[in-house]
Amino acid sequence: MNRQSVPEPTRPHHAAGTRREFALILTLFVAFRAMTLLAFRPGGQVLDFSDFYWYREFAQLTRQGYIPYVNLWTTYPPLFPFLMIGLWRISSLLPPWEFPNLWFSLLLGGTFLLFETGNLVLIYAIARRLSDQRTALRSAWFYTALFTPVYTLTGWFESYPLFFFLLSLYLLLRRRPLWSALTTGVGFMIKLIPLILLPIGVRVCKSTNQRIGKSANQPLGRMGAIRRFADSQIRRFADLIFYVGVFGLTVVAIGLPFYLLNPRLVWGPLVISGVREPWETVWALLEGKFGYGVIPLDMRNVAWTPATGAGSSLPWFWVTLTFGLIYLWAYTRPFDWKAPRNVVAFTGFTLTLFMLYSKGYSPQWLGWVLAFVALLLPNLRGAFYAVVTGLLNLIEANVFFTIVPDEHWLLTVTVGLRTLIFVLLAVEFLFIVQPHWLTPTLRRVRRWGLIGLASLLLVGSVPAGARFVRAYFDVRYQLSPYRATIETLRAENAPGAALILTSYDHQAYDWLYPYLRRNFTFYMLDDYAPPGESVEARTVARLERIAADHRDWWLFDGDPTTESPSEAAAGRWLAAHGTLLDVREGDGGRLYHFAVEP
Repeated sequence: MNRQSVPEPTRPHHAAGTRREFALILTLFVAFRAMTLLAFRPGGQVLDFSDFYWYREFAQLTRQGYIPYVNLWTTYPPLFPFLMIGLWRISSLLPPWEFPNLWFSLLLGGTFLLFETGNLVLIYAIARRLSDQRTALRSAWFYTALFTPVYTLTGWFESYPLFFFLLSLYLLLRRRPLWSALTTGVGFMIKLIPLILLPIGVRVCKSTNQRIGKSANQPLGRMGAIRRFADSQIRRFADLIFYVGVFGLTVVAIGLPFYLLNPRLVWGPLVISGVREPWETVWALLEGKFGYGVIPLDMRNVAWTPATGAGSSLPWFWVTLTFGLIYLWAYTRPFDWKAPRNVVAFTGFTLTLFMLYSKGYSPQWLGWVLAFVALLLPNLRGAFYAVVTGLLNLIEANVFFTIVPDEHWLLTVTVGLRTLIFVLLAVEFLFIVQPHWLTPTLRRVRRWGLIGLASLLLVGSVPAGARFVRAYFDVRYQLSPYRATIETLRAENAPGAALILTSYDHQAYDWLYPYLRRNFTFYMLDDYAPPGESVEARTVARLERIAADHRDWWLFDGDPTTESPSEAAAGRWLAAHGTLLDVREGDGGRLYHFAVEP
């Protein structure tokens, strides 16, 4: 016997070492995210915003008698609204902190952390079925180190439905289709996306009971072969019926009580999704939409009908048909559905294709795709895809919508690049399912294409950054509380002039300096004097040093109703050494123009 053809048994100490390694990952994963929930807020230095604020406002409507699926619309299937309402009721038992969302955010985020921890465990478990333990650990480390899932955990609920999606996929890999159908039904009643697992489950069910043909020890006649074939088809059909039936019964069991409460509102997630305008996708750009996802109704208006809602002008029938044909073509290509890696890769392809088809996109959805990047591409290519899409997410949500919402080119570039990367990921996943499609020529094209894309992004970031800076200056200028003062001083066009601000008026300094630093030399008065010195003497000395370099002075007093010691000293010095040329009111302050004598 050729000894190399027999796989060596797993060594106990190696398996124990792998478990310890994963325990280390899991410990750091949970600790990092738990402390993040307590000490950080989403938005970073740009803003303080997350859907947790909206979740709390939605839950608070119950105080006024509004209940989801009774007299209140909701865009979510029932298992999420009632979870957040229950956690909000618990949080309301505690006295509020200065930050009123504290206890609700911690309870909700802590609950999502349980599911996010489950996601890591499932990614590791799925990866174990795809490859060896070392690669599975790499997938776990890869997912642990990603920024987007951590950020999403602090303000959005995606880890909750993603857990049931991954659990359903894992059960399919374990050849437990009925349990998978049940968890898919639960996931569907949290968020609609897990529905895309059904056709994959159908193929897995078909491949599970392929027992056609003769047995080596039991030769069959023609009639025996026919009976075996018929029995196999009956079993396969029964498995499919049970699989789809368990999913349907799960959905009905969860949804029926809400249907009995209000048959019309139970369809809310589907109805509202159908009439929403496209947002943050190529489809939205084609319609000239540059906003984020807006719900087209007041949730309390139970009389609302879809006819009054805004929709899309795009030919969605043809768009749907095109994507359906693409999926059907990929779905019917022959490959081994028994191979776990093929099942996971095709699921990743399906998910990415759905993201491309969806008329709307929200940045927190990226975590779904990144889970499959961690499973299938825990390498430099996967890291490139993850880093670029994560950065695009931040630019889209934290820069475009928050800082420069009128710079539509920025959203166009962001959406275009994200769409391109999703297309590349869909192709990557298909190449895993159909490895013979990836010829040596295509390998070279993929390699140099990614190098070219990375180079283009680096080079293109320079002009894009310069344009962003100009746009940022324009936006802040329009919103500046010192806009009139800036306009006045800009009109003077007095290079070499001195602009003096009163002591401690750092806000005015911060606003004026970026716009006027090329035309004026900035100075600030000081009301501090060390022991043995006086504010008067220090101010006079400072003014004389300024007078040695400048004859044209502008003095901005942000609060004319009060006079500090340094202002009083400056007034006396200017009365003796300067000529008042002009006084102008504006921005709640007063601007003095002096000509100072040599």
